[in-house]
Amino acid sequence: MKKLILMIASILLLSACSTADATTQDLKKVEDKYDANIGVYALNTATDEEITFNEDKRFAYASTFKAVSSAMLLEKTPHNELNKKVHVSKEDIVPYSPVLEKFINKDITIKKLIEATMLYSDNTANNMIIEELGGYKEVNKRLKSLDDKTTKPSRMEPELNNYDPKSNRDTSTPQAFGKTLNKLINDGRLSKENKAFLIDLMINNKSGDTLIKKGAPKNFKVADKSGQAITYASRNDVAFVYPKGESKPIVLVIFTNKEGKTDKPNDKVVSETAKVVLEKFNDK
Repeated sequence: MKKLILMIASILLLSACSTADATTQDLKKVEDKYDANIGVYALNTATDEEITFNEDKRFAYASTFKAVSSAMLLEKTPHNELNKKVHVSKEDIVPYSPVLEKFINKDITIKKLIEATMLYSDNTANNMIIEELGGYKEVNKRLKSLDDKTTKPSRMEPELNNYDPKSNRDTSTPQAFGKTLNKLINDGRLSKENKAFLIDLMINNKSGDTLIKKGAPKNFKVADKSGQAITYASRNDVAFVYPKGESKPIVLVIFTNKEGKTDKPNDKVVSETAKVVLEKFNDK
């Protein structure tokens, strides 16, 4: 009986190793196809199974951090206080602020700030969210409380998108970022109402339609936040992916870039990576 148990355990271990090797090879093929660097962290929160690839490599996180900052503000703000107003001055406005540029010298609610940054990736809205949180000093303090000493928020929008591979500023690793997303949004302090509000925004935003959403099986529900830096073809997407009939998501982080500073990003790198990873989960 003992020999039988050991044999079954060995078969299961070999099967898991074989699947991991196949996934690695498939992801390397995507890298080679597009001459890109890919980093992946995926966690099936229903089974605790992980799929990783270059999970400890640093990448610019770009606008994907807006999901983190929005979640932190929703932690801090009770749902019935989201209509609190803040003032928008002309000096607050930075490039790419399609919503906030219409609020110059006007007040805007916390709820509208979060909608602007999550639905339209509005840069001024995110800067004001950071200010509401008490600046990056408080943001970093919260990250450390989540056991994230890897993610390095430093600059405000839009400067944070000027990625330099020789610097850790405004970078993270897929694994650190994914674990923080899971702890902060999926298993964190968010009220039921605020979590539902944030996930709904991530489902309904359109900026990620060509990324993880495109690579996911049609019967999967994807709540995502995309990001794109202005250097090294940095293109990212982070998501909570819900297989059909599942209430517990797959946390998926895909960070990509290229070696040349002026190289151009390609959304297909992200969508094809998502397809490889999610098919592996879907096959189980």
